[in-house]
Amino acid sequence: MPKHTNPDRAPQRALVVDDNALMRVILSSMLIHRGYEVIEEHCSETALTRLKEEAFDLVMLDIMMFSMSGIELCQIIREELELLDLPVVAYTAHTDIFNVAHMRMAGFNDFLFKPVSGEALDGVLQELRAPG
Repeated sequence: MPKHTNPDRAPQRALVVDDNALMRVILSSMLIHRGYEVIEEHCSETALTRLKEEAFDLVMLDIMMFSMSGIELCQIIREELELLDLPVVAYTAHTDIFNVAHMRMAGFNDFLFKPVSGEALDGVLQELRAPG
């Protein structure tokens, strides 16, 4: 199983998973602008296959997707793939406290609310890079 990071490699690799093509393009563009190499997937199942075969430094997951939610995928990333150190960030339009708590329990490192602003993304990326 691939590791999630390679400190000798530049740029860092991000996986963006969203069933909405426009949202994938917007978030991918924002990450590319910040120096990431971005791979896009349209569903959780194909993202899961990629995560089993390739190394990533960051995963951005939409919460509401068909067949398997971002929350379910995050749980698989943490429990089955055992990628405990891989930064996984949720992005969603659902801002209520119940959904935020559910995202935390699923193993997300952080979350962003749609529409994602560059400032909010920068804040999350900075927090993920901060020494633990």
